[in-house]
Amino acid sequence: MRRSFLNRAVRHLSLFAVSGMVVSGVLAQSTPNYVGVTTLLHGQVTDTEGLPLANLAVEIWHTDLNGNYNHPNDTPADQLLADFQYFGTAQTDQNGDYVFLTLKPTPYDGRPTHIHFKVKQDGETLLTSQFYFLEDEAEVAQDGVYGDAGAMLFLQNATEDVDADIAEDGIRSVIGNIVLDLNGDGADVMLATPAQTEGPYYPVVDFSAYDNNLTNGVTDEEAYDLPSASVEFTLFNLNTGTADEFLTIPNMSNRMVREFEEYRPYVSIVQFRREIGKYVNADQVAAYEQFVYVPISVNDADAETLKQIPNVTDEVANALIANRPYASNAAFLEALATYLDAESVALAGYYLVGE
Repeated sequence: MRRSFLNRAVRHLSLFAVSGMVVSGVLAQSTPNYVGVTTLLHGQVTDTEGLPLANLAVEIWHTDLNGNYNHPNDTPADQLLADFQYFGTAQTDQNGDYVFLTLKPTPYDGRPTHIHFKVKQDGETLLTSQFYFLEDEAEVAQDGVYGDAGAMLFLQNATEDVDADIAEDGIRSVIGNIVLDLNGDGADVMLATPAQTEGPYYPVVDFSAYDNNLTNGVTDEEAYDLPSASVEFTLFNLNTGTADEFLTIPNMSNRMVREFEEYRPYVSIVQFRREIGKYVNADQVAAYEQFVYVPISVNDADAETLKQIPNVTDEVANALIANRPYASNAAFLEALATYLDAESVALAGYYLVGE
């Protein structure tokens, strides 16, 4: 049951970049508060109507096993752990799911154990808050920062017998669902996750440079029954997608499916925005783009169409255009690899027109 859950959590998330786990993180597994245990932190980000929110960045940071933050005003560099990353970024998938592999931190300066997090969209912060652990509930209740924020900030255990889980494979699974209030003054179905301070040691780093695996120690993945990094592509090709596929997109109607199909073939995402923008507003067009893509011809696509590829910026798109022509899709991907990480390049292959 336990291993099946872990495999499922990994398989259904698009960018679970696991390179290994810190064995020393299991040293404290017999202690009541599980400090230092290797921890799979995962959850879903939704709005207050319960709709999943895709393509958001979830950022976390917290102390290490010694209670130190990686911050120039807190810890000298020579006291930081070489096998711990301190910061992490995960992207929500089409179901709003995110995942991190980390260690349960040690309390800092009298505060209960906590994990700081932010949720961002296109670089704009939507929520800043902190997660706490259920076994520390008594300490959290006395915490001046926590106040009366409520149960939503407590990470839920994925299984009832935490000790048995840890003893089996050294990994503890906790769930941190996040609800964002994007509904303005409208009626809400769900309560929004309360905001919390980012604290005095908000990292002075570029979070985009860090993946979602904060444990950079040993590389014996097989012992933990976790697969290697995988890439899952779930968008619909606007030129070949079926009506049944398009109808799975939120706020899609049969009428809009007919409009999607009428303007085929699409050669540019700009064309899609222009044509579909005749029927819905720009926000709705952008919402549709979370589920569809225009196939990319590497020697003809405009910059906006190239920017469909995850992490391709204006600067990267213009550089790719300047380097044309490409002898093949493989040559294009090789050029792209000089700008993007391996996971983004792997995803890029799915966007390209077949040769």
